[in-house]
Amino acid sequence: MRILVSGGQGQLAKAIQAFWTGHDLVVPPEADFDLADPASVRRILDAVAPQVVVNAGAFTQVDLCESEPEKARLVNGTAVGWLAEGCARHGALLVQVSTDYVFDGAARRPYREEDPPGPATVYGRTKLLGEEEARKAPEHLVVRTAWLYEAWGRNFLRTMLGLAGQGKPIRVVDDQWGTPTTCRALARQLQTAVDAGVRGTLHATCAGETTWFGFTEEIFRQYGMQADLSPCSTADFPRPAKRPAYSVLDGGRRAALGIDRMPAWEDALAEIVAEAEGA
Repeated sequence: MRILVSGGQGQLAKAIQAFWTGHDLVVPPEADFDLADPASVRRILDAVAPQVVVNAGAFTQVDLCESEPEKARLVNGTAVGWLAEGCARHGALLVQVSTDYVFDGAARRPYREEDPPGPATVYGRTKLLGEEEARKAPEHLVVRTAWLYEAWGRNFLRTMLGLAGQGKPIRVVDDQWGTPTTCRALARQLQTAVDAGVRGTLHATCAGETTWFGFTEEIFRQYGMQADLSPCSTADFPRPAKRPAYSVLDGGRRAALGIDRMPAWEDALAEIVAEAEGA
């Protein structure tokens, strides 16, 4: 299949390029496939004539979204509608990558696909709009994920390793729960879902749950690093955008469909550590 991927410079798009197999991938530079420009979106879709579009592009800086809501709505919401129109025109499947931020973070158990959304931030509200726009495509798959990171790009893992390397004291919040998820694990799961013909809404994070502090402890343990690390609360670091206290996503639908290939979050981290040690 010919697969068109947006967000070409992002860490997920790079993971799709590195880990998808058996498909004809087209990943244009973001300057050529500009989600903020409807003419650009239409031009690329018509030139490529894809069978699948994976929207890995988004305005993901959650704090900046609070001060730039128009941009967030355009890129995360309105643009998905343009993609849906193009997919309908070409008979293509639209795979929309969404987020745990569509929920309010007040749950006591992992969120299921059918749970009602209730976003508490501009980012979450605009990503929910993107979901609604994606569902206008006759063939669509909305995949919610969370806490993405990789060996490349700007992300939590690389930030923590950098701070530890500088020998600085590190304080990390210990009252936000979620599941660290590598982009490569998500990329593999996306291909599995596409190849299996899955439609509708699907949650896709690694298995298990921890806090940002717990994740940091495991990073330093697996890398064999010593660091001046201590826990703190969300209240110690007020931010413009509210962070979900609990954003674990349930993986039951993947299991029921027989397509679950998401590893435990510790094992996903270990793959990256082993790769670094072998470099």
